[in-house]
Amino acid sequence: MNRGLLATKDELARLSDRIGRKPFDHIYETLRNRCGLILESSPITETMWRASWQQGRWGAATAAIADIQGRLFDLIISHNIDSNPAYRDRAVEELKNLLRFSSWVDPGHKDMHADLCTGEACATVAVALDWLAEELTQADRTRCRRALREKGLLPYLKAVESGAFWHSCYHNWNAVVNSGVALAGLLLADEEDAAEAVLAKARPSLSNFFNALGREGGWDEGLGYWGYAMRYLLLLGEALSRVAKDNFIFRQRGMDTTGLFPIYFSPHGLPVSFGDRPIAPTWGVFYLLVKHYGLKEMAWWLDRHAFRHDVSTTDYSDAGLSLLFRPTDWEPNPPPDLQPIRAFNEIGWAAAADRWPMPQVYVALKTGDLSAHHAQLDMNSVQIMFEGEIFLHDPGNPDFSYEYLFSDRRYRFYEVQSRSHNTLTAAQREHRIDAVGSVVEAQQGPNYRWIAGDAGGALGENVHFIRHLVIPVTPGGVGRMVVVFDEVHNTVPEEVHAAWHSGGELTMDEGRLSGVIAGETTSMYFAFAADCPIGVESVRQSMARRRTDNVLLLRTPRKRQLALVSVFSPRPVGKIALRRSSGGRVDLRIGRLRVHWRPSRKYLQLEQIEEKA
Repeated sequence: MNRGLLATKDELARLSDRIGRKPFDHIYETLRNRCGLILESSPITETMWRASWQQGRWGAATAAIADIQGRLFDLIISHNIDSNPAYRDRAVEELKNLLRFSSWVDPGHKDMHADLCTGEACATVAVALDWLAEELTQADRTRCRRALREKGLLPYLKAVESGAFWHSCYHNWNAVVNSGVALAGLLLADEEDAAEAVLAKARPSLSNFFNALGREGGWDEGLGYWGYAMRYLLLLGEALSRVAKDNFIFRQRGMDTTGLFPIYFSPHGLPVSFGDRPIAPTWGVFYLLVKHYGLKEMAWWLDRHAFRHDVSTTDYSDAGLSLLFRPTDWEPNPPPDLQPIRAFNEIGWAAAADRWPMPQVYVALKTGDLSAHHAQLDMNSVQIMFEGEIFLHDPGNPDFSYEYLFSDRRYRFYEVQSRSHNTLTAAQREHRIDAVGSVVEAQQGPNYRWIAGDAGGALGENVHFIRHLVIPVTPGGVGRMVVVFDEVHNTVPEEVHAAWHSGGELTMDEGRLSGVIAGETTSMYFAFAADCPIGVESVRQSMARRRTDNVLLLRTPRKRQLALVSVFSPRPVGKIALRRSSGGRVDLRIGRLRVHWRPSRKYLQLEQIEEKA
């Protein structure tokens, strides 16, 4: 058996022709170093992940299978490039351990017939069996088929028959479970009736995912879950294309542009995401977006950022799949010509930078649907980066648990609440989970970048909250600062609270509405102004995993109308003043800069930015 789901044995062997060329030489060195570390580590067993589960690790079995998958793929690919029996034998041992797992359902989902764990295990065993078939005994091949049928295909069909939520939902569960089990179905389609039945069920179910993807390719679950879902979709898409000549997945709306989503929200390779699991998914599988769509931006992003971290024995295959999927005819230079501003209007996210691909000044804005899967109460939240360091950040998520992921008690966790995000609240109310905001401006000029978000009633039906983010830019194209201008219109007078969160050390200037945040390599200066008196204080909040959240809290008196300006700069801000005229104009002075706003029907419009001598 060698259907060549992702590659035939001959194709794996021919990878040796690449390893003397850039960037494949560095990728191969990384692969060999990782395989060496794997040989020095203990094989992953059920006893290990059950102990981890008993100690409180959520998703212990699913994480173990992801680690096994990464080991198997990399060991097998490396062995086929330069034959090493130690790599092959260790791969077979890891595979046999996975076959021995008493269940391919994570203990956190024990009431389900099939779950994420099932999808990942099926994908892992299917590809490993495909690649190792000639090196396994007949008995081992039979064990693989039996495990795929009894722990994967049949439980999947039983789950679908019983109305499993992931079969009709749109989010990452849909993509991972359907795609992972379908890979096993594709491998065994000529041998198992259940395999054909799985393929027939998975295809229409995946339409729910693609209906949510949209033409822009953004994903409202955030970077980590975008990566998780797309990883398995692309593996299945490649296998379908190769084995069945079926481009169902690669023809879907948004797949040609979705690779830009993680790039715009991972400046300098660092995740600037919102909601749960904020990671930069720099995984080798995404070279398939280069192969199928010519997405040179993705090739540049992966070449530059995928192999900067230390080699480990855990997680998915980066190096092995990079060697396999990266096209040989894509040169890493010149860097891609990315636009300074990118709005993903369908999900309500936007990013602005002074320049790409390595911005000096960067800001991200999140509006969208607060009821989205893994979303938090973070309407009009922002994150800010200067010179490759994130100064104003999002809290991410606490340690996963049943209480956090599957109950209404999720909203009791600090990391989910509105006060933990860089945004405003009215009368200290939480943002409404049924609120849907939108990106209403995404413009650039010779000396500015401007994005704006409408909170869409998140602060209450009585509150209209517009947040403007402006980056003034020098004639040389370098960002000066980020100006956050909040306009609030309320039908009743209420206090407004603003919060700014940082991992750096906060220092307030005595008696002034300004100060500095000390980062790891540089500093960020801040100053505030409003059309009313405001109070500012700094506090510390402890979070999961021994993290500390340093917070600037701003408070206004009870007002119906509010104009609040927060300026963040890599250099001292200077004097800042805000003036609102009787005609509705707003003029802002920041040192020698003047920022002028004119009234319009729905919200203020940026009119001009000028510098006075």
